[in-house]
Amino acid sequence: MFISACVVCGYTRGTRDIMTSRLHLLLAATCALALIQLASGQDKCDEKSIGSRSRKAYNFPPLDLEPGQAEWRIHIPSPPSVCGPIVGQRALVCDYEKAPVIFFEGDSTLMIQRKGDLQKSVKLYVTTYCSS
Repeated sequence: MFISACVVCGYTRGTRDIMTSRLHLLLAATCALALIQLASGQDKCDEKSIGSRSRKAYNFPPLDLEPGQAEWRIHIPSPPSVCGPIVGQRALVCDYEKAPVIFFEGDSTLMIQRKGDLQKSVKLYVTTYCSS
């Protein structure tokens, strides 16, 4: 085993020990960053669903709704034709300050009412459940 000096730390270790220490440091930094993002992230959410959630799920890509608008009316498009007839929908909307209020108008329209300061965007997650 090669011996290398850790100039910053002021002591000598084996190469394998330094690599393990760097891996632990990287892991700790990644965890700390994730906790910071969670603490300041879009963690105030509301979730609603209609119909059945026991069939094949199709997840639309998350949608960022621009800041500054208090109310949104979102039409949920039909998923690709491979999905089959729709049997249910699920929506999750997350904001930074206060949880938005959401509800379905019919089978494919979602109403979102923001309650916060409207300075940041809102994240919308939609899942459609198909019979096949």
